Amino acid sequence: MVASTDKPFIVKGVMTVKGAEKARQAGAAAIVVSNHGGRVLDQCPATAEVLPEIADALAGSGMKILVDGGIRTGTDVFKALALGADGVLICRPFVTAVYGGGAEGVRCYIAKLAGELEDAMQMCGATSLAEITRDMVRR
Repeated sequence: MVASTDKPFIVKGVMTVKGAEKARQAGAAAIVVSNHGGRVLDQCPATAEVLPEIADALAGSGMKILVDGGIRTGTDVFKALALGADGVLICRPFVTAVYGGGAEGVRCYIAKLAGELEDAMQMCGATSLAEITRDMVRR
């Protein structure tokens, strides 16, 4: 599938180091660490539980690591970045923001996330996203 497109290929639903390695070997540009909100496999661990070991396994590979599921606040974004994510995906809260307030609802939600992320960064002494490190959170 990777070879069939000139677009970056992203594999979603990775929850193990083995799955991450397979995606890397297949040439995927990125993975999404996701348990599908726990709806598909309700006994699956939280993404925060598996993210550090996946990030460690892919360190230096150039593959981007995204994470989704249960991320609702700027503090959640901070934690995901600290545990090894390059970025986060947030969906369901944006649906609520759109239906509740349209474009203004989305602007308000983004401002809320940004403020909470900035607060967490200040509390932990990170002046940039690159300065967020694993030792700033407890697992």
